Amino acid sequence: MATNILPGEMTREASYTRDELIREAGGFAQVLPRDKRECVLALQRSYDLVVGMTGDGVNDAPALSAAQCGIAVDDATDAAKNAAAMILTTEGLSAVFGAVVESRKIFARLYSYVSYRLASTIQILIYLSILVYAFDCALDPLYVILLALFNDVTMIPIAEDRQTASAEPE
Repeated sequence: MATNILPGEMTREASYTRDELIREAGGFAQVLPRDKRECVLALQRSYDLVVGMTGDGVNDAPALSAAQCGIAVDDATDAAKNAAAMILTTEGLSAVFGAVVESRKIFARLYSYVSYRLASTIQILIYLSILVYAFDCALDPLYVILLALFNDVTMIPIAEDRQTASAEPE
């Protein structure tokens, strides 16, 4: 647990030193709702950080709405729930961790699908172009449709692929 807890008044006057204090602070005590919002905005503007904020009360709503990842807990007020991007219905952050892991799996699956689809489309396009232009071969439209259909069948395993989540964002 951090020991450099600063008073909320230190966040009220905009300056470069204030932004540095906000970034280095372990926390703030006796803060107003606008102080919380200023902390979030200072981290976003000055340091280009992605900021997450948790809260459960009306006083947290301005900072929850300003943060890129506002998280309200299950027993939060309606104002906090409406301002938040995510509402935790279970205790702890395990739900957030599970969502991040699942989203990384989805990203890996989509990346695999798009790269395979792009490669196979280029391959088919090159072979059909060589057949038509180099060998002056007339293609029956039924064969082209069947080729596209069989190419789509090869995509089915990618949808059921067992992806593992990456350790870091890609």
